[in-house]
Amino acid sequence: MLSRLVYKWFYFIYKLTYVLGIVGYFIMVAAFFGISVVFNVNPAIWMDYGLMVMYYGLYFGVLGQDIAEICASKMAAHLGYYTPQGMPTRNLDKNICAVCGNKLLVNAGEEGIIESTFQLTCDHTFHEFCIRGWCIVGKKQTCPYCKEKVDLKRMFRNPWEKPHVLYGQLLDWLRWFVAWGPIIMSIIQFINYILGLK
Repeated sequence: MLSRLVYKWFYFIYKLTYVLGIVGYFIMVAAFFGISVVFNVNPAIWMDYGLMVMYYGLYFGVLGQDIAEICASKMAAHLGYYTPQGMPTRNLDKNICAVCGNKLLVNAGEEGIIESTFQLTCDHTFHEFCIRGWCIVGKKQTCPYCKEKVDLKRMFRNPWEKPHVLYGQLLDWLRWFVAWGPIIMSIIQFINYILGLK
């Protein structure tokens, strides 16, 4: 039960940072098109606030996703289905979710009152919220039990859910840009120095 609460918390953070990023972007666009003048506010102030809101949304999105990834691995290993090194330790019952360890109340494909279940191509079944948290928030694109690759296109058929997957990829790209940005800038400065450019 605790792991479900952890996934709910990180999924809330994920959605909140998604909304903050979009709100910041729209504030910047509104300032660019001069809508702030209607409210008798300097466009530079709106641009600053929009940039700040978007920055903090993306920053906490990256930070939250990194912490969620660490928590997802730790929780799955502590449930005892496999060791932290990935070696299986016990069998998974058909009516148990390997992410949270709780019983599945409905069969795969059936509409549940509280929550539906989802079956992966490897035939392992999970609570829909658990597997979404595992894949989107925890950034794990493998089955939590057998490590088979999860087809996210099959999992998120609804077009309204695809932006969540794209936002997760944006956070990954942003993480790599921040991590490799100083090295890339140093290489560019070195090349400019060698070529005599300023």
